Amino acid sequence: MPTDVSPILRECHRLRKHLRELKDEIDRGPRVMKAQQTKLTTEEQQHKDAYDTIKKLKLKQKEDEGSLKTVEQHLDKLGTKAMTVTTMKEMDAVKHETEQATAKKNDLEDAILTTMTDIEDRTADLPNVEQRWKDAQKDFAQYQIDAKERLERLIEDQKLSEAELAKREADLPADMRDQYARLVKAYGPEGLAAVRDMVCQQCRSKIGESRFFDLEGGKFITCAMCNRGLYLIRE
Repeated sequence: MPTDVSPILRECHRLRKHLRELKDEIDRGPRVMKAQQTKLTTEEQQHKDAYDTIKKLKLKQKEDEGSLKTVEQHLDKLGTKAMTVTTMKEMDAVKHETEQATAKKNDLEDAILTTMTDIEDRTADLPNVEQRWKDAQKDFAQYQIDAKERLERLIEDQKLSEAELAKREADLPADMRDQYARLVKAYGPEGLAAVRDMVCQQCRSKIGESRFFDLEGGKFITCAMCNRGLYLIRE
């Protein structure tokens, strides 16, 4: 009596699909790790930017305060000059220059006040900046641990599944192993397909009665439409 290959092929099909999923997960690991590293780098840059921005604002405040001092000194000189002018033309010129300097003084004072407020707000937020950076480092460190453990589990599962697959494939009749090997080489796990209710689950075509009878008898046959190796699902 020929060996009923359907149970063997069904398990080989399951194991090959499982191994492909495992490989996909293993291959995905470095990409996900890179994404996590990029996320950490972004957090690190934001942490650095928070302090750099405050430094730049303080420098701007210092520069504006220097400019304000220069404008105030210029206004003092204009005030002194206004008391010594002797003509209307000179008076108008001093008045116009004083108005311009006063407007610049007001703009600088507003800018300094805005900068000071910005510095205060950003400085007050630094504890939150530090906490976010601390959390980001902690999360990444934990992710590295979890990823390492997950990879070890996947590799162990992969080894066990490969061993089980080799064991199952060794149970296949010798006269069908070459054909089986060609199918899985050409199509991967999709080289095999289940048959349920006389229908190939790969291409959805109906299996002829004579071929279905052979399949029920435990023989290895391929689908006439998609050329997949078939196995019977017995409910």
